[in-house]
Amino acid sequence: MKTYRIDGAAVGSKADLFTEIGRAVNGDGGYFGSNFDALADCLRGGFGTPENGKFRFVLTDYKHVKTALGQEDWSTLLTVFTSESVDLWLAA
Repeated sequence: MKTYRIDGAAVGSKADLFTEIGRAVNGDGGYFGSNFDALADCLRGGFGTPENGKFRFVLTDYKHVKTALGQEDWSTLLTVFTSESVDLWLAA
Protein backbone atom coordinates (compact mmCIF):
# COMPACT_ATOMS: atom_id res chain seq x y z
CA MET A 1 0.00 0.00 0.00
CA LYS A 2 1.31 3.45 -0.93
CA THR A 3 2.07 5.66 2.08
CA TYR A 4 2.40 9.44 1.91
CA ARG A 5 4.28 11.14 4.76
CA ILE A 6 3.34 14.66 5.78
CA ASP A 7 6.12 16.44 7.70
CA GLY A 8 4.18 17.97 10.58
CA ALA A 9 7.26 19.80 11.87
CA ALA A 10 7.12 21.97 8.72
CA VAL A 11 3.51 23.02 9.35
CA GLY A 12 3.01 26.37 11.06
CA SER A 13 -0.25 27.33 9.38
CA LYS A 14 -3.07 25.96 7.25
CA ALA A 15 -1.24 27.13 4.12
CA ASP A 16 1.84 25.17 5.25
CA LEU A 17 -0.30 22.06 5.71
CA PHE A 18 -1.46 22.15 2.09
CA THR A 19 2.12 22.83 0.93
CA GLU A 20 3.32 19.76 2.84
CA ILE A 21 0.51 17.58 1.49
CA GLY A 22 1.48 18.71 -2.02
CA ARG A 23 5.09 17.78 -1.33
CA ALA A 24 4.09 14.39 0.09
CA VAL A 25 1.88 13.52 -2.86
CA ASN A 26 3.61 15.20 -5.81
CA GLY A 27 7.22 15.70 -4.67
CA ASP A 28 9.16 18.83 -3.76
CA GLY A 29 7.34 21.90 -5.02
CA GLY A 30 4.37 19.74 -5.98
CA TYR A 31 1.14 21.64 -6.29
CA PHE A 32 -1.73 20.30 -4.29
CA GLY A 33 -4.32 23.00 -3.73
CA SER A 34 -5.02 25.37 -0.91
CA ASN A 35 -8.19 24.22 0.81
CA PHE A 36 -10.01 21.22 2.24
CA ASP A 37 -12.02 20.75 -0.97
CA ALA A 38 -8.75 20.17 -2.84
CA LEU A 39 -7.75 17.67 -0.16
CA ALA A 40 -11.03 15.79 -0.61
CA ASP A 41 -10.46 15.70 -4.39
CA CYS A 42 -6.96 14.32 -3.86
CA LEU A 43 -8.18 11.66 -1.46
CA ARG A 44 -10.70 10.42 -4.03
CA GLY A 45 -7.71 9.53 -6.24
CA GLY A 46 -6.34 10.72 -9.52
CA PHE A 47 -4.75 13.99 -8.33
CA GLY A 48 -1.41 12.45 -7.47
CA THR A 49 -2.90 9.59 -5.47
CA PRO A 50 -3.84 6.17 -6.89
CA GLU A 51 -7.36 5.90 -8.24
CA ASN A 52 -7.78 2.48 -6.62
CA GLY A 53 -7.87 4.06 -3.15
CA LYS A 54 -5.06 1.86 -1.82
CA PHE A 55 -3.02 4.46 -0.01
CA ARG A 56 -2.68 6.09 3.38
CA PHE A 57 -1.15 9.17 4.94
CA VAL A 58 1.12 9.44 7.97
CA LEU A 59 1.21 12.82 9.69
CA THR A 60 4.34 13.21 11.78
CA ASP A 61 4.53 15.60 14.74
CA TYR A 62 0.73 15.73 14.68
CA LYS A 63 0.42 17.60 18.00
CA HIS A 64 2.36 20.48 16.46
CA VAL A 65 0.00 20.48 13.46
CA LYS A 66 -3.07 20.37 15.70
CA THR A 67 -1.82 23.46 17.56
CA ALA A 68 -0.85 25.27 14.35
CA LEU A 69 -4.24 24.67 12.73
CA GLY A 70 -6.49 25.32 15.70
CA GLN A 71 -9.38 23.12 16.77
CA GLU A 72 -11.80 23.98 13.94
CA ASP A 73 -9.37 23.29 11.07
CA TRP A 74 -7.94 20.24 12.86
CA SER A 75 -11.46 18.80 13.14
CA THR A 76 -12.11 19.58 9.47
CA LEU A 77 -8.89 17.81 8.47
CA LEU A 78 -9.89 14.67 10.36
CA THR A 79 -13.42 14.82 8.95
CA VAL A 80 -12.17 15.02 5.36
CA PHE A 81 -10.00 11.94 5.79
CA THR A 82 -12.84 10.06 7.48
CA SER A 83 -15.39 11.12 4.86
CA GLU A 84 -13.14 9.93 2.03
CA SER A 85 -12.31 6.65 3.86
CA VAL A 86 -8.56 7.27 3.73
CA ASP A 87 -6.41 6.30 6.69
CA LEU A 88 -4.56 9.11 8.42
CA TRP A 89 -2.03 7.77 10.90
CA LEU A 90 -0.99 10.27 13.55
CA ALA A 91 2.63 9.93 14.64
CA ALA A 92 4.39 11.78 17.43
